[in-house]
Amino acid sequence: MTPLHRRLALRLGLGALLAAFLAGLITLFIESERVDDTILSLATQEAAAYAKLSPGPQTQGKAEEVRRLLSDFLHDHQSNPQGHFMMAEVYDPDRQEVAQASESLPADVAHQVDTGAHRFPTGIDPWYRKIASGDKLYLQVLVPLLTEDGKPAGTLEGVYHIPQREVETITGRVTGTVVLVVLVALLTAAAVYPIIIGLHREQEALSQNLLSANLDILAVLGSAAAKRDSDTHAHNFRVTYYALRLAERVGLDAEDIGHLMKGSWLHDVGKIAISDSILLKPGKLDETEFAVMKTHVKHGLDIIGESKWLGDAAPVVGGHHEKWDGSGYPTGAKGDAIPLSARIFALADVFDALTSRRPYKEPMSIQAALDIMTQGRGSHFDPQLFDIFAASVAEDYEQIGGREDERAKFLLVKHARRYFFRA
Repeated sequence: MTPLHRRLALRLGLGALLAAFLAGLITLFIESERVDDTILSLATQEAAAYAKLSPGPQTQGKAEEVRRLLSDFLHDHQSNPQGHFMMAEVYDPDRQEVAQASESLPADVAHQVDTGAHRFPTGIDPWYRKIASGDKLYLQVLVPLLTEDGKPAGTLEGVYHIPQREVETITGRVTGTVVLVVLVALLTAAAVYPIIIGLHREQEALSQNLLSANLDILAVLGSAAAKRDSDTHAHNFRVTYYALRLAERVGLDAEDIGHLMKGSWLHDVGKIAISDSILLKPGKLDETEFAVMKTHVKHGLDIIGESKWLGDAAPVVGGHHEKWDGSGYPTGAKGDAIPLSARIFALADVFDALTSRRPYKEPMSIQAALDIMTQGRGSHFDPQLFDIFAASVAEDYEQIGGREDERAKFLLVKHARRYFFRA
């Protein structure tokens, strides 16, 4: 499994756990509501059983008969496996107490029973609140009593006890449902993972192909500019490789190195717009001609400005002729005002020009090139960057120095993958 796929698996796993947790909470809430409804239904059914026995507590004259029936009712239903009332009070339709009865209600439960502010039902729906005592569960309820023809006959208030076995059954059902929902969420994530990985691989392959096509275009543009200047495309690969290696040594971040590489490939792309009479002139350019030559920087910026993907090459394309002391062009930027990537590239560009064969000169040795460049330390070049470059470039020169074959391209592509083909 690749690091990327491990990250995807981790994210999907965390997402699945979060989804399972939320699903579990929602299920627990829903099931808890269902449990309340179930328990309340049991209490309501038992209250309805009493209503069938009762003559209807409409008058105080029936109080004794109601109390006796209520006491018998509590006693007769003690063996009900689903639960029973342990205390009950009957109110008439005017909410006046008619009778009450109880059977050994635990003291801590009796203490929690709220008899001070009754919430008498206004319709046929009962009111209730749960009371916990250790591992036992009770329900304080107020249930409307109705006559056989559906007319209000009063209200039964009571404390309904749910047997431990019933509580365990309900708890087991709720727990099983929650666990099942959590497992389904996790199994769904596990089933979806290979599908996501497959889709991601397809997307990654398309992205890689698109990026490869963009890099090919990048190389073609750079080579076209080099060809216009009677140079070879190998120069672009060499100078970009030198710049890349120096950028790595000074700790430039990966994104900026990618930008530097684009700019290095395209540093002279603006020369496409310079006429042959100036660009290919064998002798020294006069002042007017040199002024035209310097416009290749602006032309280069105009060209890359047409592409959003190439836009981040601008620091090198626009700044590779600037000098540390401010004597460069096109803006005369000085010192740290010159983009770091442009300062890095300037060293690589001059070094490769000195150590490579050109139509008008033979290649210099590495030491001869560095001796000449030392004269520009602090004037042409960033002095700190120059010192790092001079101390380390020999290693890179041994690999590609002055070579016109595919060696520089091979090494550059090998190193570039980590910056352009990042996950």
